[in-house]
Amino acid sequence: MKQKHKKMVAIIPARGGSKGIPRKNIRLLANKPLIGYAIETALRSKYIDDVVVTTDDDEIAEISRLFGAQVIIRPKELAEDEVPLDPVIYHALTSIEDENNQQFEFVATIQPTSPLLSTLTLDTMIDLMYREQYDTILSVKAEPHLFWIKSGEQFVPLYKERKNRQYLDPIYQETGAVVISRRGVVSEKSRIGSSFTIFEVSRNEGIDIDTYQDWESAENILHRKNIVYIVDGDYDTGLGHIYRALTLANRLVFRHNIIFLMNRTKELGIQKVHEFLYPVKTYSDDDEMFSILDETKPDIIINDILDTEPAYIQNLRNKGYFVVNFEDLGEGAEYANIVINALYENSYPPDNHYYGYKYECLRDEFYIFPTKKPVPDVNNILITFGGTDPNDLTSRTLHALENLDLTAIAINVILGKGYQPKEKLYAYVSELRKKGFRVDVKENVRLMAKEMGEADIVLTSNGRTIYEVASVGTPCISISQNEREVRHLFVHNSHGPLSLGLAYTVSVDDIATAIKRLIDDYPLRQEMNKKLLKFDLKGNLGRVLSLILNSHEEWKRHDAS
Repeated sequence: MKQKHKKMVAIIPARGGSKGIPRKNIRLLANKPLIGYAIETALRSKYIDDVVVTTDDDEIAEISRLFGAQVIIRPKELAEDEVPLDPVIYHALTSIEDENNQQFEFVATIQPTSPLLSTLTLDTMIDLMYREQYDTILSVKAEPHLFWIKSGEQFVPLYKERKNRQYLDPIYQETGAVVISRRGVVSEKSRIGSSFTIFEVSRNEGIDIDTYQDWESAENILHRKNIVYIVDGDYDTGLGHIYRALTLANRLVFRHNIIFLMNRTKELGIQKVHEFLYPVKTYSDDDEMFSILDETKPDIIINDILDTEPAYIQNLRNKGYFVVNFEDLGEGAEYANIVINALYENSYPPDNHYYGYKYECLRDEFYIFPTKKPVPDVNNILITFGGTDPNDLTSRTLHALENLDLTAIAINVILGKGYQPKEKLYAYVSELRKKGFRVDVKENVRLMAKEMGEADIVLTSNGRTIYEVASVGTPCISISQNEREVRHLFVHNSHGPLSLGLAYTVSVDDIATAIKRLIDDYPLRQEMNKKLLKFDLKGNLGRVLSLILNSHEEWKRHDAS
């Protein structure tokens, strides 16, 4: 029911002779005729009494009526290219007033080429018009750039001082989306009275479709999904799940809305996500988490939290969410829409489970840096055992290198954020340096691909890092931190890395023997390099993204039917 107010009409001009995009007003934009968006926006307004389309085109007229608008057929002389909008609006206004035998007090011109205009924005403008008693309100968007104009034969800047964009004085561009006018100022020559103001809309709502690029931008925005990542990282679990979520988010964010939903006690993971400037909502228990989800209304939920319970996944599904789980070995996996697991193989996976190396998501840097070409002599050894290294394999490996007396080889150690015995390690490294060892310890390394590519041998745990090393092709030695990592079969199936087994069964001597073997056997390192690089891991990210988005679309179609 419309609120009581002074009578208002919305007039939508839509002629048939569009030149930039032929027939654009009735072309399907995200499966709806372009003009349908403006009509529906106006009809939902709590202030607008009548919605009128003025057109010279029979098809536009029929489709406009189908969407609930009244139609005024404009004369041919008002449908020419050079005719401005003012006489068109005046003709439609006087025609509908005569037809309905009434006079309106306010007129809103709404362009069909601004399909992202929301009813909330429209009603906010109308409310401002009522409260402040303006003659006219125009929608605009901010354009904070360094502009120039041509004055005579010279170019003149439209700014006082050259500054970075965010510090410039604002310049506004009319969007054309909405012009609201008092009836008394609307004539064949103008719709702008002496008392007027502007109303800034968002860049999305300010899109005015004139080109195919504008059309693509609008369609991408209309197809945007709300994707919520439920993921955590701390000193116990490390940051591997966080990095994967960020890798996917970095590709999805251009076309979708991304939100991270995280346990507020897991500060390490929250800090990492904040570094990438993604919005983070935190919760302390399941009730608060589901309350946030109710507010967010996600289309897709991505769980990267290891083993899930059936009740949790069923609750998500019952709320109508499409649920994607990563590396879920819990009983809840049975109830997810799809489960993606690059680490742990399954010979007979269920139809909704996707296993194996083809689903590993490499970070962007691994697409940039070149692959490794082994050289006869080993000059650089890299030690990197993940975010936490719970078995302190870092120190164990350094002891092995000390026993081998490898003072001529550069030893690079990369510590994760969750590595605990830092003070003890740095003290040990100091002693090694005094003995002539060339040891360098790094933290917060941004470009692991570069570090792996520069190394001749990498020692690492049997988690996702194995895939990263494989994508670079550097010969490596793998040690599993726990029973879960033992189940990562890529090491065994690829025959690329040299696997030493489970951490508690591996001695310093075992590590030393493996390192010496690789140093002494150049043909073996060449063979390992070839075996690793034959697995093309760089096409995986696109495969995973397509799997998630296409599965969601298929689920929506099936659910709708």
